[in-house]
Amino acid sequence: TTPPTPLDLSGDGGCLMTTLREPLPTAARASAGVYATVRFRAALADGTVLHDSWEGEAPPLQVRVGAEPSDAALGWDLALPRMRVGQQVRLECGPSYAYGDAGAPPLIPPSSPVTFELELLSVRDLMSSHNPDEVDFVERYRELVATKERAKAGRATEG
Repeated sequence: TTPPTPLDLSGDGGCLMTTLREPLPTAARASAGVYATVRFRAALADGTVLHDSWEGEAPPLQVRVGAEPSDAALGWDLALPRMRVGQQVRLECGPSYAYGDAGAPPLIPPSSPVTFELELLSVRDLMSSHNPDEVDFVERYRELVATKERAKAGRATEG
């Protein structure tokens, strides 16, 4: 069999995504604003494993898709909205799409490419939740956003 062709997510070759396992056609997509639960492995080019939530006791990670500032590496921001629950991918990220020029010393040296394997386990949309705690969270979030917008509008009229 022919190996799958990587998809250039960044348009500059800096973030390549290869599907390792296809999702079911009806699986939910990780659209902007949802919370995605992701199992992942991260490794440096020399094979040093930085994190592996398939091994040991490390729990999956939950990130908000499309959050600003981002909850994850830029490569994840490019990949997650293209993924569906059950899909597993390999992301080959140059430094600009991983941890940048600074890296994350001492674990991740400056300007290091990182390979991630991601499996999208589930997505949760708080905006359509019926859980009382989550509904309260959504209301508090909307209030914070409205307060921020009012403050921004007030600054614009002062200047």
